[in-house]
Amino acid sequence: MIRKFLFPWVVFLFFAFSEKANAVYYSLSDEQIRQAIEYGENNKGTDYFTFLDEWMTVADDGYEWAALNTKFSILAYEAKQAALESRRLTQAEIIRFPLEVEDSLSFHVILYGNSSDFAKDYHAVLLYKNKPIQPIIEQNDTHAKPANLGIRIHTSYRAICKYDFPNYYVESDAEVILVVISPTNKERRFFFKLGEMR
Repeated sequence: MIRKFLFPWVVFLFFAFSEKANAVYYSLSDEQIRQAIEYGENNKGTDYFTFLDEWMTVADDGYEWAALNTKFSILAYEAKQAALESRRLTQAEIIRFPLEVEDSLSFHVILYGNSSDFAKDYHAVLLYKNKPIQPIIEQNDTHAKPANLGIRIHTSYRAICKYDFPNYYVESDAEVILVVISPTNKERRFFFKLGEMR
């Protein structure tokens, strides 16, 4: 008799209290906040590409890349910055920093072009289940900085663009594609597996 009730109870507890280990966190628990801060502090000497590897994807050309700013990654990054300054994040900072991406999927994209304003008219969409989601914030870099990529690439300007999309359409463990489109309809695609990010 006890076994008859015990098994459903154990299954209920497992699903009620288990967290997805592999999915973007749209909200952070106290434990996830602790993990993010610990990750930042423990990796303060790590270069930024290695530090942000979990949240980055590189385009086929190997030069252009995009990063997804999650609550976890932002808090970890700020903890890293604080550790480099030999301090710890304050409670106010711990609350404030994750709010930068509240209810959104926020991407920073590094693009290369042949003039300082090449990215000014770019547009982005987020493909989720083959349906486009329009950005709620689209900030294109209109004053790209000169860049030296070597003789293989003729482009000479580096733009940093920011695109935010509402996250209430997107499951936290989904696959999405960020598509950045130039005025001449050249597409740059960046694939993100949210299930592999925190």
